[in-house]
Amino acid sequence: MYADPDPECDDDAVGTARAVAVPVAATTAAFAAYVGLYGLDSYLGYADLLGPRGEWVQFLVMAGVVAAHGAVHAAGYAVLGGGSRRDVTVDFEAFPGGFEPVRVAVSPGGPIRRSAYLAGLVAPGVVLGVVPVAWALASGNPLAMFVGAVGLLVSGSDVSGVIDVVRAADSSRSLAVTSTAPDGER
Repeated sequence: MYADPDPECDDDAVGTARAVAVPVAATTAAFAAYVGLYGLDSYLGYADLLGPRGEWVQFLVMAGVVAAHGAVHAAGYAVLGGGSRRDVTVDFEAFPGGFEPVRVAVSPGGPIRRSAYLAGLVAPGVVLGVVPVAWALASGNPLAMFVGAVGLLVSGSDVSGVIDVVRAADSSRSLAVTSTAPDGER
């Protein structure tokens, strides 16, 4: 089964709440575990690890995580989709409406296996969120916790995308899902 994702944002109240609630809940749980293990003072020292101007550099780190999020999507779609970087579409929109000043959507340029699309969707949350949080919980590194928290928080729309794909397993509701693959292949 192949999925051709629709990059248009169909925001509904439930989808928006889910896109916010899941990353916030995951980040809250991870932060609570970190503070329980190492204390709040340990976490608040993450800016010191960034150097003498760490309180300003943290904003560059946040921007880097956001940019890396899109790059991980693109790499995932290109590698797992069996294509190249030319098979990835990047849509940029300034002042799209709502509270977002900028919207960037990274999606496969054409039909892609459902499993590859799902892996590409979750890759940034895992690589930039779960892995740094796990490292922080294991080592006590507050900078890893900061990066992991930002990585989890920017994965909100990915949660909605995963749920949409799973729900549309055999239909074409929000995804143009076509069964052009040989029988039995997903």
